[in-house]
Amino acid sequence: MRLGVVLTLLLQVARAQPLAEVIGYLGDTIVLPSGADPSWNLSKIEWSTFSNTTWIATYRNGKKNIERIARYKGRLGLNSITGDLTIRNLNREDAREYRVDLSQTSTHKSGKTRLTVRQHLQKPTIRTLFNVPEEGGCLMVLSCSSTDDSVDLSWQVEPLTAFDARNAKTNPRVLVTFVNSTGNRVKFTCTSSKATEKASSAVAPRCDVADGRRCRYVLWFLLGVALGLATVVFYICRENIRALSKYLRGM
Repeated sequence: MRLGVVLTLLLQVARAQPLAEVIGYLGDTIVLPSGADPSWNLSKIEWSTFSNTTWIATYRNGKKNIERIARYKGRLGLNSITGDLTIRNLNREDAREYRVDLSQTSTHKSGKTRLTVRQHLQKPTIRTLFNVPEEGGCLMVLSCSSTDDSVDLSWQVEPLTAFDARNAKTNPRVLVTFVNSTGNRVKFTCTSSKATEKASSAVAPRCDVADGRRCRYVLWFLLGVALGLATVVFYICRENIRALSKYLRGM
């Protein structure tokens, strides 16, 4: 009696299949492997999910049914040779545990797969904070930021006509560089990376060399700002100015 119980337990352990882990990305297509022996001629395939083991795709008596559940309609594919299940246009609700039951004549096998659905890295955002003309080129300050957490940001410059570049250690990462005036625009690329995935954005801001007209425009602009501030201060403080004028006249 005891020997029979031990043999039963051993057989149950031998039939137990490790839980497979599959990672997919939002909007992509993923294939869940059935784990069937390539030499098998499958007579029945049943893929199920949900807590009550609801069939979502089946193959029985030579017929497929992959339209069993509304939320999966139009998104499933079932390979009757390998038993693999394809899920297209992944969404977050697809992240769950899936079970497959396979049959070949008198042989049966089952397995489970846990599907994790992630989002691809978003392209980082590049902003030009400063683009100040200098003699022979211009001083540029650019920032790079990402909406994703725990990513590494890095800069690439093409062609290598920039120098004095310093990267900050925080997000957003800031690039400070002086670009020589060569007539060609310099391409700045910021890359966001996490594990084996990468996403990049690029900009090529114009570098305008300073000239006499630009300097005059800047001076006129500053003069206009100063006059505007003086006018605002006069109107705000006009009562105090009148009181001071009366005081001076009475001395």
